[in-house]
Amino acid sequence: MQQLIIQRQLSAGEVLFREGDACQSLYIVRTGSLKLVRYGSDGKEYLLDTLFPGDFYGSDQLLGLGEVRENGIAEQDTGICTINGVDLKNLMLGQPEIGVKMMLYMNSKLEQYRLQLEMLSTKDVEKRICMYLSERSRKTGSLTLSLSQEDIGNAIHLTKETVNRKLSTLQEEGVVEVSGKKKVIILDLGMLKQRAFL
Repeated sequence: MQQLIIQRQLSAGEVLFREGDACQSLYIVRTGSLKLVRYGSDGKEYLLDTLFPGDFYGSDQLLGLGEVRENGIAEQDTGICTINGVDLKNLMLGQPEIGVKMMLYMNSKLEQYRLQLEMLSTKDVEKRICMYLSERSRKTGSLTLSLSQEDIGNAIHLTKETVNRKLSTLQEEGVVEVSGKKKVIILDLGMLKQRAFL
């Protein structure tokens, strides 16, 4: 399998693929993080998902002749492994356990997207922010999140000003700490989850 994998290093802000490109490969994040975004007609960026080490992109389109539906952009210096779609199909035919692992991964992503829908449907802005920070912490395994207020707003459809106001309240209450322009530190994960899911 190793001989089928092409490794690539992306710099922060570098584009791996664009919406409308042919989906011909499976991309696996090895290091760093890759954000999946779409742009509105006004040019506004909407953050759909962030992929971390072990996550992959492309499997839902590889078995057909699909197109990429998002833009994949490195959030930071990011290592990517690429496997050609044809090689992947042959690999799955020869080693069915790989297909099973991919199905289990896709099932976990579906669960994540259900949570995202729940997040976006709630009208309670503070709850929405707490859900997002809690989920981001779960995915990264860290209480220190590399996120700007604009990133948070783009992900859960809130203005930067609204995010700023609610984070200030959460900071005053000792739930989080906002450090600089791109860091949110969770100080009380239990309280954050309580506000997110109760």
